[in-house]
Amino acid sequence: MMTTNTMKETVKVVEVSRVSPPPHSVPNTSLPLTFFDVFWIFIPPVQRLFFYDYSDLSNTTQFLNSDLPHLKRSLSLALQHFYPLAGTLTLSPETHDQEIRCVDGDSVPLTIAESGSDFHRLVSDQPKDVSESHPLVPQLAPQDLLALQVTIFPNAGLCIGVSVQHVVADGRSFIHFMRSWASICRSRSDILAISSIPIYNRTLIQDSNNHLKRLLLEQLESYKPDKCLETLSVAAQADAVRATFVLSRAHIERLRQRRGHVQPHCSSFVLACAHVWTCLAKARGVLSDKWEFFGFAADCRTRLDPALPETYFGNCIGGSIATAKSSDLGGEEGLLVATEAIRKEIAEMGEGVLKDAETWIPRSSALVKERVVSVAGSPKFRVYDTDFGWGRPRKVEIVSIEGTGAISLAESRNRDGGIEVGLALLKPEMDRFASAFEEGLTSTLA
Repeated sequence: MMTTNTMKETVKVVEVSRVSPPPHSVPNTSLPLTFFDVFWIFIPPVQRLFFYDYSDLSNTTQFLNSDLPHLKRSLSLALQHFYPLAGTLTLSPETHDQEIRCVDGDSVPLTIAESGSDFHRLVSDQPKDVSESHPLVPQLAPQDLLALQVTIFPNAGLCIGVSVQHVVADGRSFIHFMRSWASICRSRSDILAISSIPIYNRTLIQDSNNHLKRLLLEQLESYKPDKCLETLSVAAQADAVRATFVLSRAHIERLRQRRGHVQPHCSSFVLACAHVWTCLAKARGVLSDKWEFFGFAADCRTRLDPALPETYFGNCIGGSIATAKSSDLGGEEGLLVATEAIRKEIAEMGEGVLKDAETWIPRSSALVKERVVSVAGSPKFRVYDTDFGWGRPRKVEIVSIEGTGAISLAESRNRDGGIEVGLALLKPEMDRFASAFEEGLTSTLA
């Protein structure tokens, strides 16, 4: 057994293997990168944790004998249809552009580990040192696009940790894979229990002579967004903590009517983002005329002309950035200011999601030096529907937000129409954020 040491816990690695699609089930093919994909070439992997209650699992040997064989088999069957995740990012011998190469025998690394940590503490919403989650995240080798780890907590539960390169799939595509894998595993059958098959046709995304793709690649060489992101990371800070805040449906309705400003057409997404943005402005202090920025992504599949199929697999998201002054966000009308700023940007997307695509990289690189907040995940992904047969997840987290300065959003695990918000902040900021978050929800209604 190998042992991984961290500040907070020890994880014993029990098994390391690689899982391939069934032999001769995957075409030998290459997928070119589109301009939506190249934006993410230098961005660090997305890391997610899916926690499951499993109190009947008394020891790791029990899991190895009863659950692991079917988990591997279902993963193999899922990769048959989601084969780019087992591929490699390489240079095309013809075009010398980067592409995703897929050949028979490709595989995904799968690590099985055991932890003696307090499972119930890890799945709680309370602030925890960010390092406590690190042993649950699989290491991603340079040649791999996806890595998986299953960590057993005897007599308590288990965690499936994933690391995936963003260049191969956006959030919607990756959760499509996870739910498909879970569906096959839950069915306990070799029959593919996948409700929708992914589509890989890159010609559906129009880019005359690869103009936009070439431009973005040139900009990436100049701006190096991975280096810019280092200024937003809190992962290495000794007092960095992670916490989850839940906005119930009742909370969202209260925000909609707060201080007498009834906003019936304001979506739950906008209200949640606006509330978090104002609370972060207060938590970071120094309210002034300095501009604050709130970046969020939009799925472009239905916004392109012609529209893409919902099951298109790859990246197809565009970004937008709302702006407001720090003093306005922290003032009495902060929620109204934030909602209007975000709504304005969403409305402008209706004028064309690609109208400013040529400025995506310069704007993003410039803003990381400012007070910017971005969003990872979406309540629309339905991450809590990822049931492998152990029931719905107890908790789903995006660990990688600690390296990007983002907040994470997911639908409420309580199925009440609410939204979960994940943050990684320095401890003093987290304390101030928690106070502002609660105060904003308990303000007296007019």
